[in-house]
Amino acid sequence: MARTKKSSLAQVQKIEEQIKELREKQKQLVEKAQSEIGEYLMETWQVEDIEMAKKMIDKFKDEARASFTSSDKIEGNNTQNNSPSMPNNHTGSGS
Repeated sequence: MARTKKSSLAQVQKIEEQIKELREKQKQLVEKAQSEIGEYLMETWQVEDIEMAKKMIDKFKDEARASFTSSDKIEGNNTQNNSPSMPNNHTGSGS
């Protein structure tokens, strides 16, 4: 029975290590995505100053949220009416 306990404990420790590694990988992927989004935004808006970019984001954030909210409602209505849904204009970076 002691062997089974040791084996179970080893399995638990192995799973805990895998969880730790996956959390670290998740953290790295989120950081990479945020960095790429920030770079894209600054290139698209042709902004070099970080503080200026933050001010622009703050200025337009409500408008952006409203745009996404109304877009979601339109797509929801199209689905309910059995109409073809609007094409998804969100594209990946491809890199």
